[in-house]
Formats: sequence, C-alpha cells, structure tokens
Amino acid sequence: MAMKQSHLGELELEVLKLIWRHQPCTVQEVAKMLGERKNYARTTVLTVMQRLHAKKFLKRRKVDGVFQYSPTEQRSKVMSRLIGQFLDSVLDGSAVPFVTYLTETKDLSRKQIVALRRITQELERKEGEIR
Repeated sequence: MAMKQSHLGELELEVLKLIWRHQPCTVQEVAKMLGERKNYARTTVLTVMQRLHAKKFLKRRKVDGVFQYSPTEQRSKVMSRLIGQFLDSVLDGSAVPFVTYLTETKDLSRKQIVALRRITQELERKEGEIR
C-alpha cells in the first residue's frame, strides 16, 4: 500500500469527521450534512473526498453505481498522528505548553478533568515500570 500523506486541511478534516460518524457515506450525503452548517457546493465536497481517497484516508466501493466512502483508519489513530505533528511543528516536540494551556483554561468539563487525571495516573504508572 502507498505511504499515507498525513497532512489534512481544515475542510478535509471536517469531511473525515463526518464520515467517521456516518460511515459509509456518499458524496451527496456528505454535501447535504455540510450544507446544513456551511454552504459548500457538491463539487467542492467531491474534490475533497477524492483528495482524501488519493491520500489513502478514505476507501470507496461502488454500490448501485454510486461510490460509498469509508475511513481507512480509526479516528483515534489519525488524531494521535495529527497531535504529534502539532507538537513537533508548533511546540517543538514538547507537550508541556499544551498541558499548561489545559490547566489554565476554564472550558474543561468535569468529565474531561477526570479523563486527564486518569491519563496522568497512567503516565505515572508507566514511568514507575521503566525505572
């Protein structure tokens, strides 16, 4: 299989998120979902989905003469790779500024704080295993 291009534009990511939630999807279905929030032409959506297919983020199969698109990877794997790219390119590989931001924001829900605490405990457990 060809190497996956990992860069995703804003609209590509938005389309991919819709397809993860509603897979499989046709171009028409995605255009309708996007049209409820933004005014993108069907041809724009088609171009984006073809680009995602060429980048190996989407696979497609023809059903009754219409392509249905599905993601090639789980959302969590793609998001993890994108976060890694963000950390490398914007934060010079350090998660500390990002975690600092999280501690200063007031937008975290109780559920998110509990999840972050669990992640921190897991990191501490792993660190103990390494020593």
